[in-house]
Amino acid sequence: MVMQAQLFEPILRRGVASGRCLAPGGDGVLVRATNWLGDSLMTLPAVWRISSRLTRPAGLTVLCPNSLRPIWQACPWVEHVIGMAGKRIASGEVEAVRKLHPGLAIVLPNSFGAALDVWKCRIPERIGRAGRWRSWLLTARLPEWPRGENAGVCHQLSYYLELADCLGLMEWGADFPPLRVDAGRADALGMDGDNWVALAPGAAYGPAKQWPQDHFRQVAAWLRRQDLRVVLVGTGKEQAVTKAIAEAIPGALDLAGRTSLEELMAVLARARAAVANDSGAMHLAAALGTPGVAVFGSTDPIGTGPLGAPWHIFAATVPCRPCFRRTCPLTGAEAYRCLAEITPADVIGALANIL
Repeated sequence: MVMQAQLFEPILRRGVASGRCLAPGGDGVLVRATNWLGDSLMTLPAVWRISSRLTRPAGLTVLCPNSLRPIWQACPWVEHVIGMAGKRIASGEVEAVRKLHPGLAIVLPNSFGAALDVWKCRIPERIGRAGRWRSWLLTARLPEWPRGENAGVCHQLSYYLELADCLGLMEWGADFPPLRVDAGRADALGMDGDNWVALAPGAAYGPAKQWPQDHFRQVAAWLRRQDLRVVLVGTGKEQAVTKAIAEAIPGALDLAGRTSLEELMAVLARARAAVANDSGAMHLAAALGTPGVAVFGSTDPIGTGPLGAPWHIFAATVPCRPCFRRTCPLTGAEAYRCLAEITPADVIGALANIL
């Protein structure tokens, strides 16, 4: 068996001419954030650098789905957060943006709808990527970055840093200030003390991202033998997996489907370390400063590895990965080899180094 196991360091690469030096104007900048938890967390270094370019009292406003408001409210460099109750911006939300008078907007998602949300707000300058029939909604455009174009080459953060560079060339990096978290929320969930390790065995994308359930169970059993406490996290859809692991591990705390995003942030911030698939929980733990171990199956750790705390990455070197599929098209012994070939002993060894 051959696989890669390394401490993740993001590769950043400028791919287009940047540094257009557009002035924010008005009362600051609006950022139309991405729509998914993991994607939003991978934009934090770029959004922080956008904020650092502003001259106060001009401020930074983030427009995002309501479900992700806690992420942006935890960022000390964001002045205003406007949540969207629906998939597209509503009239009341448009009015909330316009009352802040941003002079410039940066559209991070690569979709037509995200550009339309910003266009409806009548912001004078609107920056984003070309493509997907949305160029007419923008006043300044960088070239389209097709999905998968930079797989295995550089981190997705590069895409967002190039947009940030439109306010003037800046030093690139994956760092950002700490997020604000209410640690007391973890106590209220039964997570007293500080001897916890978080396991996140799910992944919304599909089975091709999910390390075998029994492998997570073996890691949890090892943690208990080290007198460490196990907390399992995930969505309501992942409760069957977390329940099976918790029932096999005395004293394990199963919080899957039982936490708000604010509570999940408190839980992951309290943990000494985490073990996760390539998932939103992985990105959230790293962003909160919690180190960990991640298992990548069908996806590309070079492109979407965790940013923030140090994380050890496992990705098997089978020839078919990264395929970016939700389910494995292979059958029999070949199915999901990218996940099965990474053993509990591999992950335990990396976790022991962290702890």
